[in-house]
Amino acid sequence: MLSQEYVTKKMEEWPKHYNPAEIEPKWENLWLSKEYWEKVFRFDEKSNKPVFYIDTPPPFTSGELHMGHAYWVTIADAIARFKKLQGYNVLIPQGWDTQGLPTELKVQYKLGIPKENRELFLQKCIEWTNEMINRMKTAMIRLGYRPDWEDFEYKTYSPEYRKVIQKSLIDMYKMGIVKIKEGPVYWCPKCETAVAQSEVGYLEKEGVLVYIGFPLKAGGEIVIATTRPELLAATQAIVVNPTDERYKDLIGKTAIVPIFNKEVKIIADEAVEKDFGTGAVMVSTYGDPQDIKWKLKYNLPSTEIIDNKGRIKGTGILDGLTVPQAKQKMIEILKEKGYVRRIEKIKHNVLSHTERSDCLSPIEFLTKKQIYIDVLKFKDKLLEEYKKMQFKPSRMSYYLEEWIKSLEWDWNISRQRVYGTPLPFWYCDNNHLIPAKEEDLPVDPTKTKPPYEKCPYCGLPLKPVTDVADVWIDSSVTVIYLSGFYTNKERFAKAFPASLRLQGTDIIRTWLFYTFFRTLMLTGNVPFKQVLINGQVLGPDGSRMSKSKGNVVSPLERVNEFGADAIRMTLLDASIGEDFPFKWDNVRGKKLLLQKLWNASRLSYPFIHGKNISKPNDLHVLDKWILIKHKKFVKKAIEAYNSYDFYIIIDELYNYFWETVADEYLELIKYRLFNEDQSALYTLRRILKDIIILLHPIVPHITEEIYSRLFGDKISVLLEELPNVDDIEEDNEAEKIGDYVKKFNSMVRTSKIKNKMSIVTPVNVKLYASNEMIESIKKVENDVKITLKINSLEYIPSQDREEVIIEKYENQPMGV
Repeated sequence: MLSQEYVTKKMEEWPKHYNPAEIEPKWENLWLSKEYWEKVFRFDEKSNKPVFYIDTPPPFTSGELHMGHAYWVTIADAIARFKKLQGYNVLIPQGWDTQGLPTELKVQYKLGIPKENRELFLQKCIEWTNEMINRMKTAMIRLGYRPDWEDFEYKTYSPEYRKVIQKSLIDMYKMGIVKIKEGPVYWCPKCETAVAQSEVGYLEKEGVLVYIGFPLKAGGEIVIATTRPELLAATQAIVVNPTDERYKDLIGKTAIVPIFNKEVKIIADEAVEKDFGTGAVMVSTYGDPQDIKWKLKYNLPSTEIIDNKGRIKGTGILDGLTVPQAKQKMIEILKEKGYVRRIEKIKHNVLSHTERSDCLSPIEFLTKKQIYIDVLKFKDKLLEEYKKMQFKPSRMSYYLEEWIKSLEWDWNISRQRVYGTPLPFWYCDNNHLIPAKEEDLPVDPTKTKPPYEKCPYCGLPLKPVTDVADVWIDSSVTVIYLSGFYTNKERFAKAFPASLRLQGTDIIRTWLFYTFFRTLMLTGNVPFKQVLINGQVLGPDGSRMSKSKGNVVSPLERVNEFGADAIRMTLLDASIGEDFPFKWDNVRGKKLLLQKLWNASRLSYPFIHGKNISKPNDLHVLDKWILIKHKKFVKKAIEAYNSYDFYIIIDELYNYFWETVADEYLELIKYRLFNEDQSALYTLRRILKDIIILLHPIVPHITEEIYSRLFGDKISVLLEELPNVDDIEEDNEAEKIGDYVKKFNSMVRTSKIKNKMSIVTPVNVKLYASNEMIESIKKVENDVKITLKINSLEYIPSQDREEVIIEKYENQPMGV
C-alpha cells in the first residue's frame, strides 16, 4: 500500500498549474529539431505506407497572421497529426503566395522604390516578401503548426516553382487553349491592371440616375436613364425592349447624342428591363458587361474614353478628370444645355474589384491585347467532373457549380504588373503567340532572346510579352507542383489526386476553381479526392472582422495567457463550414478544461508512472463500466476525426472525460490506487493514455508534455498508434451498475451542498429508489461509502420515489 506521504512527494515533481507560456514553446522548438523532423514529421518518399496529401492554402505574404489563417492552420495541423496516428505517410506542405500587387504598392510607396527601376524594384519586393514570410511563419509555429517545412515549403517566386508554372502554361498552349487577343477586359484603375471575372463582384453604392433627353433626328426626343452620364461620348446606340409599346415606332430611328452631336440608332433587344428608368438605355463602350454583349451582338463601333488610371480622355471637355469628377461635370453641362429631365438618388450595384479587400474600386472596361486561357468551352465538362470530388460540407459543392454556370468570360491571365511570374511567350502584330523552349525554363521574355528570329507563322518581328501572370496562375498549380507531376513520377503515382483540399469559402471561385480547371486540363483528372471548406471566423460581435469596425482579434494577442492549445480547441469547436464568432471567454473555458486534464494526469502520476502494469484476470465492476464508456468515446472520436467533425470530440471530452472520468471515476478508485489495486491501475493507465493520444491532434502541446511525463515510451505521441478498443467486452450489468453509481453520487453531493455541508463531511444516508438501483449500489457499496464518506447506508425500496436523505454522522437528519 502506498502512503499519503509518498504520493504527495511524487506529486510535487509535477507542477500544480499548467503553464502554456513555458511549456508550449519548448515543444515547438523540439518539433522543429532535426531528430523530430526525421522521426516524426518528414514525408518519407520511400515509405510503403499509404500517402495522405493535404493541399494547404499558400497565403499571400502580408506579414499578418489573421484569425482566418489561424483557423485553417489549426484544421490542417489537426488532420495531419491524426492521419499520422492512423498510419499514413502524411504530406503536409506549406507554400507562400509571394507575388502580388499589395507587395508592389508597399515597395513603391512605403520604401519609395520606383517601378521603372525594375531590377532594384524586384529585389526589394523579394526582400519585403521574405520579411513578411518570416513574421507569418513564426506565428504559425507558435500555434503548434508543423508542416514539412524542410522538404515542402515553397515560394511561388522561386525558380523551381516558376518553372512548373511556365511549363503548365506552355502545355496548355500546345493544347490550343492559350491565346492572345484584343478586346474589352475588366480593368481596375486603382491597381492599374486587368483582372479576371473571379476577382470582381458587385457592391451596393449610392449613385444617381440621370434622365437625359436625346433629340431624334426626325423630331422629338427619347429619354434615357443612366448612372453613367460621363460615358456619353462613347455612346454607340440606344436600346429598347421590342415589346415596349412606348417605343415600337422608334425602333430603327436615329437619335442624336447630346453635347457630342453623334448619330446613333435605336435598336430593340429583349435584355432591356422595361421597368427600369424609362425603359430606354444607352450602349456605351463600355459601361458594364451588358454593353459588351450588345456591342458584340450588333457589331457596334468602340470608343474608349477612359485611360489606365481611370481618367477621361478624348472628349475635349472632360479630359484629365477622374470618373467621379467627370460624372459631376457632365451633369452640370447637360443641365446648362437643357438636356436633363430629372435626377434620382439611388442605391445600385457597382461592379468592383472585390477580390482585394483593400481595393474595392469600381471596375472599368478597357480594350487591351491580353493573353487568355479558354474556359467557356469546357463548362459542360467541368460541371460533370467536379462531382468526382467529395465536399465537406456537401452543400459547398453548390457554390462551385454555380460559379461554373455563371462564367461568361474566358480567363484573362495577363497582369500589368512587375512582381509576378513572367508569361513565357513572345508575339507578333498578327497575334501569333510563340512559347519559350522548355529547356530554357524558367524564362523572362523581356531578358531572353525569342526561340526564333521572326514569327515562324508570318515572318513578322517577335516582341516579348511584358505582362506577368495572374496570381491564380501561380497558386493553381500547387497540386501539380507538390505531387511531382513534372518532376517526380514515383511520388505522383502515390500522392495524386491529393487526398484533401483545405480552404475557406471566400476562395471557392478562385483557388478552388482554377486548381480544379488547370489540373483537369493538364492531367485529365480532378486534383483532389475531398474538399474541406471551412467557414469564416467572425468578430466577437458576430460580424465579419474589420479594422474599421474595431472587432479584429489577433490569434496571438493572448496566446501566452491562455495557450495555443486553448485557442486551437476554440477554433475547432464549430461545425466545419459554419461561420462563428471568436471570443476570448470561450478560450478561457477551454483552458479550464485543459487544466482539468493536467490535474487528472498529475493525480495519476504517483500511481502509474514508471510501473509495469499488466491487465489482471478479473476487472472490478466499476473498471468494466468505465472501459465500456471509454470504448464508446474512442470509437466516436475516431469517427469524428474521419469526418472532420472536431467539435464532436471536444463535446465528448466534456461529457466523457470531465463529467465521467475526472469527476466520478477518479474519485471512486482513489482508495484502490493507494492499495495498488491492479484492476484500477491498469484501467486508469489505459484510458488516460488513450485520451492523450486521441486529443493530441487538437491540443498537441499539453498532450506531448503529459505523455512525456506520464508514459514517455517514445519521443512523441505521434509515434503511437490509435487506440484499439476491440478487446473491451460489452457488459450491460456493469454499465448499469456504473450509471446508477454516478447517479447516486450526484444525489449525495447535491444533498450535501443544499445542506451546506462539505463534500468530505461523514454522513449517514437513506436511499429511496427502485429495487434495480438499490441492488446495483449494493454490489459496490464499499466503493461508494469510501468515496462519499458515508458511515451507514440504508436502502428503502420505492417505485415512485428516488432521492436521498442525509444526516451528519452522529447527528439528526438534515432533510433532502
